[in-house]
Amino acid sequence: MSDPKEDDIDALRTRWTDLYATRLPALAKSRDPVQPEWPVHLDHCFARIVLDNAVGLDKPWNQVLKAPAVRNMTLNQLRDALALGEKVANGEADLVELDQRSLDLRSKNHKKQTASAVKSGKGEKRKADGSISKYFAPSPDSPQKRVKPDPDGIREDKKTIVDSKDSIGDKKDPGMADQLARISSSKTLTPFRKKTLSLLCHIPRGRYSTYQAMSDYITATSHKTCARAVGNAMRNNPFAPEVPCHRILSSDGSIGGFGGHWGEEGKYAGKKRDLLAEEGVKFDSNGKVKGPPFREFGK
Repeated sequence: MSDPKEDDIDALRTRWTDLYATRLPALAKSRDPVQPEWPVHLDHCFARIVLDNAVGLDKPWNQVLKAPAVRNMTLNQLRDALALGEKVANGEADLVELDQRSLDLRSKNHKKQTASAVKSGKGEKRKADGSISKYFAPSPDSPQKRVKPDPDGIREDKKTIVDSKDSIGDKKDPGMADQLARISSSKTLTPFRKKTLSLLCHIPRGRYSTYQAMSDYITATSHKTCARAVGNAMRNNPFAPEVPCHRILSSDGSIGGFGGHWGEEGKYAGKKRDLLAEEGVKFDSNGKVKGPPFREFGK
């Protein structure tokens, strides 16, 4: 005979999955008036918002639970998540406020972790080679593999090397000078990769650019290239997120690639969208970025 509690929790898991993965995205895509504004439309975004507010409470949910949440939530946590999700679906909870609180929690947590790492000395040494950065590294429980630098296969030209003294688009962010120095001093990055990563430092916080816009600039000022070559050169950015490859999107306004994965279904797509949202970049209900891309790389 089955345990009634097990039957109950299985039913709640099914309801939760349907709520965040199907019902809420459908309401968002149809722009249902139950919410005055739908700041997100993807299932993982709804899961983040609801779980941070209902389960994480004062911290991101993944600091309280192991992923996947649906398998690791207790009966009470599932009930709390469902209750809040239903309030969003019925218009009894403001999705914009919940989303902002979730983003604030994650921003504060990131700053706290960074400060703690610097204080302990753990965050002082970062790899200056072409290997994947710790930002994209698997969890300590995952099998570790050394990721070799990905040759971009682009013709290298001495003119593509960017000096760390180059002007920076965002004059209000002096920290970018340090990032340019890190890129310039790398012993393993190709000149073309140094060029593309350095140009990322020109894009101000709260703005975005595109692979095509960057390739147009390089073609006009250095040598002929293409958007695909720019994307390949940015793969496995060893200095992310300080060197902000997350600020580069596809020309059609979609999310593009991140952490070596491509598109909305990519492994790190949600993380890329969250980083942009924290910086003030806006997306419409279809997941396309709002506003024109940044193109003033040399100014």
